[in-house]
Amino acid sequence: MDRWEFVRRLGAGKWLGEDSLAKTITVAYLICGLFFLAVSETFIHSHTIGLPIWVDDVFYVFSTSIIIYVLVRLGTRAFRIKESELRQSEDRLARILETNASGAVGFDAEGKITFANHMACQALGVDRTQIIGRRYDAPVWDLSDAGGAPIPPGGSPVARVRATGMPVHDVQFGIRHANGSRVFLSENAAPLLDASGSMVGVVASFVDITARKKMEDLKVRKLLLAVEQSPSAIVITDLDGNVEYANTRYSSMTGCTVKDALGGEVPHNCKVPAREWEEMRAAVRSGKVWHGEYECLRKNGEVYWESTTATPIRTEEGETTNLLWVREDITERRLGDEALREARQKFQNLVETVSDLVWEFDRKGIYTYVSPKVRDLLGYEPEEILGKTPFDLMPDVEARRMKEIFDGVIARRDVFRGMENVYLHKDGRRVVIETSGAPFFDADGMFLGYRGVDRDIGERKRAEEMLRVSEERFHQLFEQSEEPQILFRKGTAEILDANPAATKLHGQSLEELLRGGIALFIPPEDLAWFSSSVAGMHRGAGLNVDRATHFRKDGTRIVVSVRGYSILLRDGEVTFCSFRDITGRVQMEEEAKIHQAQLIHANRMASLGTIVSGVAHEVNNPNNLIMFNAPMIVSAWDDAVPVLEAYFRENGDFSLGGLPYSEMREVVPRLARGISDASLRIKGIVGNLKDFARQDRAKEHAPVQMNDVVRTAVAILNHEIIKATHRFEMKLDEDLPPVSGSSQELEQVIINLMNNALQALPSNQRGVRVSTRLAPGTREVEVCVEDEGVGMAPEVLEGIKEPFFSTRLADGGLGLGVSICRSIVQKHKGTLKFESEDGKGTRAVVRLPGNDDTIRNGAGDLASKIPSGV
Repeated sequence: MDRWEFVRRLGAGKWLGEDSLAKTITVAYLICGLFFLAVSETFIHSHTIGLPIWVDDVFYVFSTSIIIYVLVRLGTRAFRIKESELRQSEDRLARILETNASGAVGFDAEGKITFANHMACQALGVDRTQIIGRRYDAPVWDLSDAGGAPIPPGGSPVARVRATGMPVHDVQFGIRHANGSRVFLSENAAPLLDASGSMVGVVASFVDITARKKMEDLKVRKLLLAVEQSPSAIVITDLDGNVEYANTRYSSMTGCTVKDALGGEVPHNCKVPAREWEEMRAAVRSGKVWHGEYECLRKNGEVYWESTTATPIRTEEGETTNLLWVREDITERRLGDEALREARQKFQNLVETVSDLVWEFDRKGIYTYVSPKVRDLLGYEPEEILGKTPFDLMPDVEARRMKEIFDGVIARRDVFRGMENVYLHKDGRRVVIETSGAPFFDADGMFLGYRGVDRDIGERKRAEEMLRVSEERFHQLFEQSEEPQILFRKGTAEILDANPAATKLHGQSLEELLRGGIALFIPPEDLAWFSSSVAGMHRGAGLNVDRATHFRKDGTRIVVSVRGYSILLRDGEVTFCSFRDITGRVQMEEEAKIHQAQLIHANRMASLGTIVSGVAHEVNNPNNLIMFNAPMIVSAWDDAVPVLEAYFRENGDFSLGGLPYSEMREVVPRLARGISDASLRIKGIVGNLKDFARQDRAKEHAPVQMNDVVRTAVAILNHEIIKATHRFEMKLDEDLPPVSGSSQELEQVIINLMNNALQALPSNQRGVRVSTRLAPGTREVEVCVEDEGVGMAPEVLEGIKEPFFSTRLADGGLGLGVSICRSIVQKHKGTLKFESEDGKGTRAVVRLPGNDDTIRNGAGDLASKIPSGV
């Protein structure tokens, strides 16, 4: 043993320890004194009688000095050893604290920091010199709780230890970092006690939980977002049902805002049966999950169905603190379930009453269901069929044939329709059945069998045979008929067949008609109408066209009448049309109509001539009087003006005819000239009417200037033009060659076309334009009458070619104007064409061959006849 080992043990023991050293020396001194007295009394005094007293004293001092020296020497050595060990222990503790992953801080009794390890300085962003001496409650720390709220004085971990003397554990709080950011710490703190048990300081250790807290906050935000976005209403309540949280879906589902829900009870406004209500309460009290479905009321009183699940929320120790309610609006599902039940009932009713036999058999082909219709179809009760296969109900040969077919169908899981087979009735007779079916599967896609229907087609088969015979007869009649006939596919204008008479009529072979269709003989403008008419025919709605235009292969235009209706053949309905060539009859009718129109017009023109002559005579007499007297009035006024002027200069202004003389001296001459000009104009108009109505002029055929014809027509229609439009325009090209013909007849054409244009205007804000020009690339004179009127639909534009066709029959129109105009133009070897679009006006163009023998200026003497109002 080391010589100092005993000392160390003594120092570590209770005798030479730091706290018992004084007591040990005192006790040792007393023991030595008692020992000395005993020795001196026993040995010295008994053997050395008469020694001086100082000998006793010297012996006592010497012996006690040796003992005290030994004790002090041992005690001092023990103190040094213990001090060295303490320094080593403190050094080891400092190294441990410096290398610890947690921050460690020591506080003295005043709350000032006396120690801080490296991790503490790093976590707070300061060095050791900055932190030593700083108080725990210094404002620079800016302490807050985990939620960010400021910690009140005395609420920090160190303050709590100083106040209570008790340690605290895992206290989370926020503190201001040196860079201004906030870090979150989890701290343990405990008191430092001296030998007497008094608190001399506080030691605290902490870890930086900022990153962990951010992750936890992010996780919470994610969970909260998921809850907010949930299609279900999420509600959290306490155990008494008071709402602590509700997501937005709760508001949309119930009509209550989250604010309304807070503090309320869940579920509320719900028609929960009393029994289920008690079950829910019992489940909640026992900490079990509860689920129920019931009717509820929205805030607006609307009834809806709700599915609710209540789940306890427990602490880590298993204590139930809250309830989680997941509520879903299942109204649509309930309605769907109800609709499904109704659909099933309807299906059952339908199956029970439908005229077809409804069946089901499993994957082995054994019937698992047949509807009651089997009684009517085969004479069996449904119970008699169950457990059998379809082949058990067929004749042997038919059963083998159908089994061979069905084996392949079932193996491929095919859907089959219209499969004909023969069954045996219970009474032994044969029944022809048409079977259709489809496979069905379970939720996992496993094949379970087939479901389908059987239909008795015996009557239909007999009808089909009768129809086949009838169709053969029809085909013979169709081929041998002398009337052209064409068969079209039902609902379309596609040609299926045409008899020889139809191919002869149109000059096309059957192959050409089948390939080219109706476009080979129907005009393009009629193609859409005819196609829709044929496609729209059905039983009870036929086609009856008295007159239609067709083309032969060589381009010849023919007129036909069409009759069509729907007929039933073996392969289904088709559209049957017969055609009759009425070209010759139509031509004769048109010639008769035109001749009749000309007679009517000639009669009207003769009557008009007589009327015009009488009117001209009656108008000319007073007009001549006006023309004779008007100059005399002007002359009298001129003679009176000097006298009136003298009187005006002497006496000033005076009244004359109700107006001041100063105005009348300007107005009277203008009025007199207007009377003269108007009378001359009346004379010109009457002359034009007499020329227009003169019969002998209509028979003349001489060079005619079309510009003069247009001007005369405009002069005659001046009043109608002024009344009908405010936008009349006349543009006449000069240097036009004359045309050969009757000016009266040509005037009649232009007047008729202009009158039609004026009558077509819906308002006087729409315009009419008349122009002449030399047609480009020809020597034809072209007269164009354009209006901005209502225009004509295609069928109306086609109809105006016919005599007696008019859109104004109710207003007295005869429908002869255009026909007569066309006849006159054709007699003059010209053409009359119309261009029109419904709602956008009409353009009429007359072209007449020019006479190159004589070319004169188009400005004739009739220029003066152009009315001033135009």
